[in-house]
Amino acid sequence: MFDLILANANAVTMDPAQPAASLVAIQGGRIAAVSGVRNLKSLRDSGTQILDCVGKTVLPGFVDAHCHLRAYAESLVSLNLSPREGIRSISDIQDRIRDFCSNRPPGTWVRGKGYNEFYLAEERHPTRRDLDAAAPLHPVKLTHRSGHAHVLNTCALEQVGITAETGDPPEGVIDREAGSGEPTGIFYGMGDFLAGRIPVLDDAEIERGLVQANSALLACGVTSVQDASPANSICQWDRYESWKTRGLFHPRLTMMLGPKDIGRIKAISSKIPSLDLRSGGVKIILGRVSGALHPQQKDLNDRVLAIHRAGLQAVIHAIEEPEIEAACDAVAYALNRHPRPDHRHRIEHCSVCPPRLARRIADLGITVVTQPSFIYFSGDRYLRTVSEDQRPYLYAIGSMMGQGLRVGFSSDFPISDANPMTGIQAAVTRMTEGDNSFFPREGISVTDALRAYTHEAAAAGFEEKIKGSISAGKLADMILLDEDPRAVDPRRIKDIRIVLTMIGGRIVWRDPAGLN
Repeated sequence: MFDLILANANAVTMDPAQPAASLVAIQGGRIAAVSGVRNLKSLRDSGTQILDCVGKTVLPGFVDAHCHLRAYAESLVSLNLSPREGIRSISDIQDRIRDFCSNRPPGTWVRGKGYNEFYLAEERHPTRRDLDAAAPLHPVKLTHRSGHAHVLNTCALEQVGITAETGDPPEGVIDREAGSGEPTGIFYGMGDFLAGRIPVLDDAEIERGLVQANSALLACGVTSVQDASPANSICQWDRYESWKTRGLFHPRLTMMLGPKDIGRIKAISSKIPSLDLRSGGVKIILGRVSGALHPQQKDLNDRVLAIHRAGLQAVIHAIEEPEIEAACDAVAYALNRHPRPDHRHRIEHCSVCPPRLARRIADLGITVVTQPSFIYFSGDRYLRTVSEDQRPYLYAIGSMMGQGLRVGFSSDFPISDANPMTGIQAAVTRMTEGDNSFFPREGISVTDALRAYTHEAAAAGFEEKIKGSISAGKLADMILLDEDPRAVDPRRIKDIRIVLTMIGGRIVWRDPAGLN
């Protein structure tokens, strides 16, 4: 009758029509029945497999609604310079670079990821001079934990042709030494600019990182990801299609594209099922790195209107109030000229959002995709560096939801740790990694946090009809946890283990020490 039955389960379904169940039946990769019935005799036949969950908690698989898959794969095969790796000074960075260079010939590119000047003894970015002292013969590129700052040494600057005469691009800033005007090696907002001039990792290295990323995500219970990289292109689509076809990456994948490929999105054809790989929205980076809004409001309005008229979803990176206001203006502009119900245009991050702005976002029908794990990993830095008048509105998730905003959660990996449990804990407790309270009045319930990482994250990509809850007819993407997040001390949520991860009714990851 059924292929597989999860029995004796504590299923938290995220389906208001049936919030809890003890039995979930699967047929043909989809959920066929959800029930509180415990008697299996009438539901099974000789071909039905039974998985006894022994009372453990079953959830829909987590959906990470904003991440960067290729960058994550690259980070796993690059120098890890994050504080968690014991990097506490520029001297530590230099030592790691020297070790890396010791068995590689001169001229080999050195890539380091995840440094954070807030946790360095010097409390500053390293410069080209710092990197030259460690690697005079190897081109070096370091990427800040945010992904929005980079540092190159002299050898790298020479290879990419950047000198004192090189002008700042519209979207970024080249930091310069006082007096001489020579580049310090620090670049702000110039990731795409540099990416076009620095050799990429070869496919074998990237795929080595991808295999690690696949295992890490499945172990965290992530069954779907939405890649929000603005540099995604048709070439990247072909690469993702190859990875999926060859079984290198199991989670279902939605790939956004940059504005230049808007005309080609609907023409994408896939040789694999669209449930496993599909195109998503159109990503726009909106920032003020140089002090002025980029793109300017008129250009932003035109871009969003073009996306809107094409029946597509605008996905706008906007962090602080001026950018968020500009994103709202652009969506309002599009709606005034071409009314369209349930457009679900998105604002990504929406980090500083006072109630007035939250109300406007809700009134415009915009979805917010944000990263609660930043409260945990960066909250201590925010308490020191964010102005006092802005802090109360930083990742104000409770207020946003209270205004009726549709909020989906994500990790923004590799910027932050990929484990959804950390984000869920942070959204509930509002506690930082340093055990400091960060405006606890903005905390939400565990159930609401789980829903934001499942149903609402799926809805951010128009996928709530096929995933995000344990409901009959939806894809059988589910996870089994060793504890119920609603029943433990909220400060322990991030330590809950995933026992197994299932995609399409097939177990793709199992904790060796978990369920037998």
